[in-house]
This record gives sequence, structure tokens and C-alpha cells, in this order.
Amino acid sequence: VGSRHIVDVTDFGTTEQGSAFFVMEYLEGEDLSTTLKKEKFLPWKRVVHMLYQMCEALQAAHDTGVIHRDVKPANFYRVTVGDDHDFIKILDFGIARLANPQDSIVTQTGVVMGTPDFMAPEQAMGKHVDHHADIYSLGASAYALLTGRPPFEGANEYDVIYKQLNDDPEPPSEVAPPQAAVPKWLDLIILKAMRKDPKERYESMRELGEELRKAEQAETKKASAATEAKASAGRSSTDALESRPDGTGARKLSPFLVVAVLAILAVIAGVGYTLLAN
Repeated sequence: VGSRHIVDVTDFGTTEQGSAFFVMEYLEGEDLSTTLKKEKFLPWKRVVHMLYQMCEALQAAHDTGVIHRDVKPANFYRVTVGDDHDFIKILDFGIARLANPQDSIVTQTGVVMGTPDFMAPEQAMGKHVDHHADIYSLGASAYALLTGRPPFEGANEYDVIYKQLNDDPEPPSEVAPPQAAVPKWLDLIILKAMRKDPKERYESMRELGEELRKAEQAETKKASAATEAKASAGRSSTDALESRPDGTGARKLSPFLVVAVLAILAVIAGVGYTLLAN
């Protein structure tokens, strides 16, 4: 596929018993499902950093006509590369299919495969799916990483599928713990990715990634402006206090004025001494 965020397959073949096999690169790390169990939820900035990588990798797969169809936290593996401890590798294209159903030899339309917690509605109905199903599942995965749970929960998988088909998810910011402080703009992006109608979702993983980047840059710019305004207000308050003439604040004196006053005092003292001496 040509993405550094997709696990490399170096060989494949069949055993003497006729079983198929393939050889993947060795990875040291853990999948995001394991990370989520340990940490309960992930900070939104960390999730957005991961989403950039996921969008890049899945767009590369889509560009070659491959739909993953089982996008979920357990299929994202985080490893350490340089200073990045959240470098993402996508695993398990085991139920992937080609975008053109006539070219697919993996599964056929009408067979429901995937994980109900993260499955797009059209996929749950056994319909033919395209890349929009991966976009939905990525939105559902991001939802789980931010909140600590999938968008829909139920007594069993059929209950979950029913909700996938009929219910709208609550905004992540209203489900996540208060300390998560999920921004509203991230709510909007995730909920758009999870629209019931595939045509109402983002047109591509590339578009989703670009929307994330623009929104995060606007957030950073807004935060920087707020910090600068606060610092400026602090400086203004300090200056006002130091220049108050009522004695509650010290008036700043120019160094030249101090020197001049000292010089005058020295002259007066000299004259007084001379008069006393005479």
C-alpha cells in the first residue's frame, strides 16, 4: 500500500497442509484497545495526533481500492519511533475487500462481518460498503478513545447493531470525563464522520484529516491569543499599580532624575559646610 502507518507484510504462502500464511514486520508496543483499558480515556490532543496517522494510512489503502472494514482500536498498534511514543501501525486487513465488489474474493455482499461496536450502519445491514464505512468506523474509534466507551452500548451485539441503525450518539464531550475537556469542534468532526447516511460523512480520509488539522490550528491560535491577552492584562495592572500617586504604589523614577537629585543634594551639602566653616 505504501504507508509507513500500515504494518509491512514481507512474505506469504501456503503450508504443506494447505493453510495460508503471511509474514509481517515485528512490532513492539500495544494496540489501542489495551491502552484504553489501562488509561480509561486518552487526552484529546493525543487522540488527534493519532487520527492524523490513521487518516493517512487508510487514505493510502483507499487509494489502492482496498476497504479495511474492521477499523477499531484493537487494530491500531502504537509503537515508539524516535520521540513519538504514539506512532500508529494499522493491522488486520483480514476482512478487507476491494472497492469494486466484482473484484473481491474475500467476502460477498450480504455477509455481515466486522465489529458491531464500530460498524457502519450500511455494513451492519449487510449492504455493499465503500470507503465511507471506514470513515464511520474511524469516527466511532475516536469516540471510544476520547470517552472510554463505544458510541453505543447494549445488552448484546444485536442491541448494539439496532442502535447503530437507529440512534444518534451523544456528543463525546458530554460522555467523556470532565477532565478530558473535549472541545466542541472535535464533537462536530466525529459526529459528522458518524452520520447514518454515507453521503453526509466526509468524502475521504484526506478531507477528514484536513478538517482536523484546520480546527486544531484554529484552537492553538485561539489559545495563544488568550494567553497573550492575559499576560498583557497582567503587565497593564502592574504598571498601573506602580504609577499610582496616592502612595499605594511606588512611582517609577528615571535613573537620570535620581542622579540629578543626588548631585543637587551634594552641592547644597557642600555650600552648607563652607558657610559653617567661615
